[in-house]
Amino acid sequence: MAPHSGGMDMKLALLIGGILIALLGLHWVSEGTGVLAYPQSPLMYLQPMWTYIGLATMVGGGALIWLSRR
Repeated sequence: MAPHSGGMDMKLALLIGGILIALLGLHWVSEGTGVLAYPQSPLMYLQPMWTYIGLATMVGGGALIWLSRR
C-alpha cells in the first residue's frame, strides 16, 4: 500500500467544501435579489438580508478554496 498523504486529503476536502459553500452562497444571493424564484417562498425571495448573507457565505467559500490551493 502506498503512503497516505493527509495534507492532500485536507486540501481536497477544503476545495470541495469551499465549492459547495460558495454555491450555497450564490443560491442565497440569487434568492435575495429575486433572480432565482424557485421556490418562491416569502422567507428568502426578494429579501436583501439574504443577499448579504449569501455574499458573506460566498466569501467564506472562496477563502476555503484559496486555502486549498496554497
